[in-house]
Amino acid sequence: MTLLPPWLPPSAATDIGLLVDGLKPAVRIHVGDNRLEMRRWARRLGLFTSTDRDGYAVLSRSGVASRRALDIDRRPGRHTIALGRMLGYPECCNRAAARVGDEGIDALCDDIAARRFRGRFRAIDPGAYAAGRAAISHVPCSHTCIASAAMAERRVGC
Repeated sequence: MTLLPPWLPPSAATDIGLLVDGLKPAVRIHVGDNRLEMRRWARRLGLFTSTDRDGYAVLSRSGVASRRALDIDRRPGRHTIALGRMLGYPECCNRAAARVGDEGIDALCDDIAARRFRGRFRAIDPGAYAAGRAAISHVPCSHTCIASAAMAERRVGC
């Protein structure tokens, strides 16, 4: 894994790892006031970056994809499914997130994280994301989401 700049949150290790490994088409991360530094750092990795005034960046191997994902994210109204698709999340997880909306995703994450993850599904526990130790970067639709488990297994090489 490429060494991350110290100003990135630990969760960026998961996001950028999935992008670099080719498991996601784009990632959205908070970079704060480090928009220019993010562009320079990503460019050295061969990645394109689009940023907004709120301190978010979308990285992708395609400049068009990073701009499009950021445009979707900035749209007024509900755009959870469209953004989830641009970020490579499983469709079932996009639908679950859309049911609660952007304002309910944190509560959905807390609810799912409180469940018991057994066997292969331990890899999709969202509790490890903030520390940068997760195999996926989205909130799974359930603690037994097969699509999320498959993505996690591709990430860890199982």
